[in-house]
Amino acid sequence: MDWEKNEITIPGKVFFYGGYSVLLEGHISLSIAVVDKEGNGVNAKWRIGEERIISPQFNIDTKPKIDIDNKELVSYAYVIGKTYLSMHGIWKGVEIELWNSPIFGSKDEKTGLGSSAAATVAIIKALFSANGIDPEMHVETIFKLAQLAYGWYSGKIGSAFDIATSAIGQSIIYYRYDPKAVVLPDKVNAESIVYAVEQTVNKPWKWVKIERANIKDKVGLLVFNIKGASTSTISAVKAWKKWKLENEEKFFELMEEQRKVEEIAIAALLEGKFDVVREYTRKARAVHREMQDEIAKIVPSFEKVEPEELTKLIDRVEEEVDGVIAGRCPGAGGRDSVAFLVEKGKEIDKEKIIRIAKEIGLELEAIDVEVV
Repeated sequence: MDWEKNEITIPGKVFFYGGYSVLLEGHISLSIAVVDKEGNGVNAKWRIGEERIISPQFNIDTKPKIDIDNKELVSYAYVIGKTYLSMHGIWKGVEIELWNSPIFGSKDEKTGLGSSAAATVAIIKALFSANGIDPEMHVETIFKLAQLAYGWYSGKIGSAFDIATSAIGQSIIYYRYDPKAVVLPDKVNAESIVYAVEQTVNKPWKWVKIERANIKDKVGLLVFNIKGASTSTISAVKAWKKWKLENEEKFFELMEEQRKVEEIAIAALLEGKFDVVREYTRKARAVHREMQDEIAKIVPSFEKVEPEELTKLIDRVEEEVDGVIAGRCPGAGGRDSVAFLVEKGKEIDKEKIIRIAKEIGLELEAIDVEVV
């Protein structure tokens, strides 16, 4: 089989609304699906043959299996996908080749656009396609399998907004699921893996809600990688949880305020009311800054969601650059990237944004993305 004719692309994400509140409280979020200007995200080619995953880009050439010597995420995704298909009497060996668009950055400096989630989904969708099953008819199943695979690999149950975005293949409004819905294998053997797949996939998940958000015809998105800076997601989440334990009343007060203003901002975005989007995105940012100040009282080393220099950058860009609607620090913390919603079809002066950043002491690198 000629695998040049068998290729899929999976988008990454920019998590614009719902930072931490979706993970900790299951509140509303907006995850914007993105690909590069040529329409590529994480791409997977496949053909029927030996069970194998290759990626010259990342020096991967492996026969997928799970053991103490193989800790590659792609193998976890392959094994989970194979297990599900085999349980339904559908399996032919599949060889898969992966490569990433430059929008995801390099191994040494990732951009935070969700390459791991996209790769997990790409593997499972490729297995479905290769075995004659249209993955678009089984999006919910693929979402569950991908989250199971990623949870098993990482040893933790996340909010899965990035996996949901990649599985759906477009921007989404997302509410997280009950973490108890995912049953991780407790042993590395076929029986335990089959049990985990059965318990995770063959039942409805409480709470979860995913809605397609048709925003690509309304807005564009500018994303900039912040050179030489990054934030640890794990340490940041630990700091938020510590704050919740030590000052529960303030935590819930501000989380509820974030939910209210972001609901308004998302609704306004869907309706194309950009003045309202800007106003309520600013309110959401203000809530986050208050949150980070509260956390810093408890965890002095906490990496702020929106550091002062990025507050200055976003405020200036919103006021000085024509066509910019609203800016945000997406992801776990403000030192990963900065993103701006912009008017669709309007030429935005990206170099001016980079110059403003330099005046503030930041070095930005534009990441050319398209909203899907």
